[in-house]
Amino acid sequence: MSAAPYLAEIIRFFTAFLLACAALGKLRTLASFANNLAGSFGLPRQAATILAPALVALEALLAVLILAGGGIGRAGMAGALVLFVLVTALVGYRYVVDGSIKCSCFGESERPVSGYDLLRNGLIIATVGAGLAVSGGAVFGKKESVLAAALALIGTICAIGFHDLARALKRSA
Repeated sequence: MSAAPYLAEIIRFFTAFLLACAALGKLRTLASFANNLAGSFGLPRQAATILAPALVALEALLAVLILAGGGIGRAGMAGALVLFVLVTALVGYRYVVDGSIKCSCFGESERPVSGYDLLRNGLIIATVGAGLAVSGGAVFGKKESVLAAALALIGTICAIGFHDLARALKRSA
């Protein structure tokens, strides 16, 4: 068996874990997330209060669909790709226009969005797209799935902390 199905499995877990962490982070600071939606994106307060839990629910739903695997998981991956593209385009536009916005991507409500966040999202989009392109519907045993999930968890931690990692690496260079 080639490496492509294993890579697709790692990406599937990575995407699900990333969405689950995003949903949990936003849920933990839901009021701040709603405030950031209103302040950074110019939404009316009432609309932001409705949209915030809806986005959390969408991220959680996509994570569950992806973890379900099979055709449902593939549909969840496609939905995640669309969500990442739309959110990144909107955040990127507001970042260019306003210069300083807050997104609360993973619950960090006080840190403004940086170019590193946009780079991370671009890499996530490319990764999810690659996962969709190489997924072959291979069936994995428990050992292979646990290994794929563990590798995906490492990637998830790196993606969540990408801003801080990139700044630390830049300072040390």
